[in-house]
Amino acid sequence: MRLLQLHYFIEVAETQNISQTAKKLHISQPALSRSIKELEQDLGIELFSRNKHSLELNPQGKSFHHNIRQALELIDDAVVIAQRLNDLKAHSIILRVQRTSPLIPEIIHHIKKIVPEVDIQLAQHGLESDWLDRYDFEFSTYPIKGNENILLLDEEILIATSTNSELASFNTVNLNQLKNRKIIMTNPSPLRGIIENYFRESKFAIKPEFVTSDLNTLFGLISENIGIGFIPEKSWNMPVKPKIHLAHFEPDILKRKLYLSYLPSLEERKYHVNVKNAILKYFEELGKS
Repeated sequence: MRLLQLHYFIEVAETQNISQTAKKLHISQPALSRSIKELEQDLGIELFSRNKHSLELNPQGKSFHHNIRQALELIDDAVVIAQRLNDLKAHSIILRVQRTSPLIPEIIHHIKKIVPEVDIQLAQHGLESDWLDRYDFEFSTYPIKGNENILLLDEEILIATSTNSELASFNTVNLNQLKNRKIIMTNPSPLRGIIENYFRESKFAIKPEFVTSDLNTLFGLISENIGIGFIPEKSWNMPVKPKIHLAHFEPDILKRKLYLSYLPSLEERKYHVNVKNAILKYFEELGKS
């Protein structure tokens, strides 16, 4: 028993005329008659009383017609509801981040400016969340296996010191110059991991004097010469701080990458391409600044 058979049955039951119904449904009379006969065979009952020139619902046919019509209306309603929910989902884009970043509010603002009808949802990697297993885009410091990965940013990480520090006279600083310096760092994050790994490979033990998740606090402590810090060249969008001096690492520049990662299958989702292009445009402009 198929849905199409049931829809055919409803139409024939309304007209009780095979020829008229076949014309309405744009199918042949033999095909329609065969569909109704197959339905009766599947049910093991006859639904119509037949004679040479007429077709009429019998009692069991009338009962079946009443119940099936209600069932098909429920199915049609369910389809409409599912399609509406799909439309709502199509307007929703989930961004997943490894850790909070000063860039995230700016990226969201940029997306809404370019694609104002989209609804942005955030999910944070590593937190318990209903959204965790489903996302459209993830910002990651490494390519994610099985995903499409687009390099958004390849930026230098700079040494930040107070303009009152003796290191402020140097445009490049080596690790030996950092010995015995008080270090201010963020809470554990992918960025901090990159910095710590850089020091570890150079046989340099790094022990933060102070840890904060608030960038304004970090900037303030550095500018007051409480310690030195590490600031990404582009992505932190550091406000103008006349009391902070930025220098390069030597002999090896310290850098980090930022990728936009997503499942290839999601490219067919509505708004996905528009949002992806908005994100790429934002980072293109950031790279020029």
